[in-house]
Amino acid sequence: MRKIDFFVKNKAMQWSRSLLAAGAFLACGTMDAQVSLYSFTQSSGTFTEISGGTQLGVAVSNVSAGNLNSNVFNATLPFTFFFDGQGYTSINVSSNGFITFGATAPATTNTTPISNTAGYDGAVAAFGGDLNSYFDTVNGTMTGDIRMETVGTTPNREIVIQWKNFRPSNSTSTTNIYLMDFQIRLAETTNAVSVHYGSAGYQLGSTTISGTRQVGLRGSSNTDYNNRLSTTSTNFDSSAAGTANNSSQAYNTMNATPGMPPSGLVYTWNPPTCVAPSGFAANVTSYDSATLNWNASSTPVANGYDIYYSTTNTAPSALTAPTVPGVAGLSHNLNGVLTPSTTYYAWIRSNCTASDLSSWSALPVVFTTDCLPPAILTTAVTPAPACVGDTADLTATADAGTAINWYTAATGGTPVATGATFTTPALTATTSYWVSASTGQTASGGKAQPDANPSNGAGTTNFGLVFDVLAPFTLESVVIYPVSSSSNSGTVVIDVIDGSSNIIHTATIPVQGAPAGSAQPHVATLNFQMVPGTNYKMRPRNMNGISQLYFDPSANAPNGNYGYPFVVPGLLSINTSTLAAAPGNTARNDLYYYFYDWQISTKCESALQEVVVTVDPNCQMSVVDVEGKDKTVTISPNPFTDVVNVSDIKDVKSVTVMDMAGRIVKIIDNPTRQLHLGDLKSGMYLLKLTCKDGSVKTAKAIRK
Repeated sequence: MRKIDFFVKNKAMQWSRSLLAAGAFLACGTMDAQVSLYSFTQSSGTFTEISGGTQLGVAVSNVSAGNLNSNVFNATLPFTFFFDGQGYTSINVSSNGFITFGATAPATTNTTPISNTAGYDGAVAAFGGDLNSYFDTVNGTMTGDIRMETVGTTPNREIVIQWKNFRPSNSTSTTNIYLMDFQIRLAETTNAVSVHYGSAGYQLGSTTISGTRQVGLRGSSNTDYNNRLSTTSTNFDSSAAGTANNSSQAYNTMNATPGMPPSGLVYTWNPPTCVAPSGFAANVTSYDSATLNWNASSTPVANGYDIYYSTTNTAPSALTAPTVPGVAGLSHNLNGVLTPSTTYYAWIRSNCTASDLSSWSALPVVFTTDCLPPAILTTAVTPAPACVGDTADLTATADAGTAINWYTAATGGTPVATGATFTTPALTATTSYWVSASTGQTASGGKAQPDANPSNGAGTTNFGLVFDVLAPFTLESVVIYPVSSSSNSGTVVIDVIDGSSNIIHTATIPVQGAPAGSAQPHVATLNFQMVPGTNYKMRPRNMNGISQLYFDPSANAPNGNYGYPFVVPGLLSINTSTLAAAPGNTARNDLYYYFYDWQISTKCESALQEVVVTVDPNCQMSVVDVEGKDKTVTISPNPFTDVVNVSDIKDVKSVTVMDMAGRIVKIIDNPTRQLHLGDLKSGMYLLKLTCKDGSVKTAKAIRK
């Protein structure tokens, strides 16, 4: 997928990238926030213990090395289980009371499975916290273990993962022993997730054990959760929906409130029967068109997909009518229905049946249509053809209010001239030039360069510049100063993130480092298409091969402020530096991090049009003999057929044409550059050019 760009050139709609995604700032929105849509129910029943299946781990002592403290086991599933819209054939089982999905296993010390930022695909927590088991040194009946067994028959089997004889809090005590049982169950066909709590009680002692535990589901990130919340003043079995990813349930082994999970308590989470598609993305194809693409929903979709798009970032509700209903495939073309240079927000949902619609996608896809470029209307070349060694005047007209740019290459670059007329250098062969019409502007923003004695740093998590975009523009480049003590080459990853820390643009920049104190400026080409918004941040996320980048430190800040905000009127405001995470972005006006000399553009340029200057190889220019103080001029073509072109005519008062006997054949007053002499007979003539200052120039010309 290409990235949307406001600058249109060479018949291509330029993109930077991102996203995107994601998109693809561009923009691409992900549809992975689905566990938050699972429905929750609570019930009571009888805890059914398992004793067969596979024993994943068993306590062998009451010290940490042997009591199932900080263990993770990988287990193969007997059938594909779908969680958060994805199918899995294995899980990771943590002794800390939870399981995870995906190739990335949790750390053995992970005690916060829902709020943790680890990269696993999802988690189910029954009693997530720092747990361990007990080893019964007397008769072994209370020795703890973790096991997995499949119960039931196809297609209604359940995978049961059981923690038996586990302490509610990590302990190696052999005099105060409280043990509990619990299970996580994964249902075939329905893909329901349930947590079952069994018997619990003191085996020895009575000292209170209390704390909090994470209970519930997490998706592929900790921003997608469906967990439970209860406080010390609420019974464990009277929980409410969590309000944050670190919401938890309080427990107490002695006090009735909040108490412990009662035996037979069951929490069940059912996936939605209609799930929004994943991978929603936009691909702008012109100033009035874009293509939307997505991946198929994980649930059957009988009535296709509904799309809603708008120029405002107001999410649709369940009652909002779709702009485009019932799309049968996995893409839709918005052809000719969009407005140029406009930012759009789009959402999608699955229309599974007339009575079963998914929620709209959690995040919109954001995209900006290309500009509508002005047009070159006419072009002309004088003389046509030109003689070898002659120059030519190229002229063009364009839409009113536009700039005309002349180039020497079809790929553009830096114009060799601007304006309606361009005079070429002396030509020796037929040559092509290219012309375009454009509107908009280019501008610079931010600090131009570091002050004297900059510092160098490697903050690559939250360090960066916070800025607002006031109108759409292309962030073409910034300047960085890479540091490497051994002058290594390497790369720097540069991100633009939004106020929720979502990456909307990213680029990997190849750089050449230099030792601190001698780092050189490096232009990082970004071409990020920026849409209006606040609290954006530009940051370096990763450095490879180099160690640091220059920045301006607080010790050098004039009066504690480097001059924020840096404003490009109507387009950009760079507000501050920050070390903090979004959305807070604590302001540090006494720092300036990493990114200098921002180059931004709102330039909208037409496709380049070729203008060919034809040079006649059989025509050599003539040098005019000088009588007087003026510089020489040239005439072409020579020999001529009907028209003679004079290279410098502006100061010529008259032209006298004489035959070789000296007889005056023709007088032309106030001549133009083209002398029309088609009425002459074939032969040689003298052209006498009388200038306004009284000087005279003569040249020989041959009429074919």
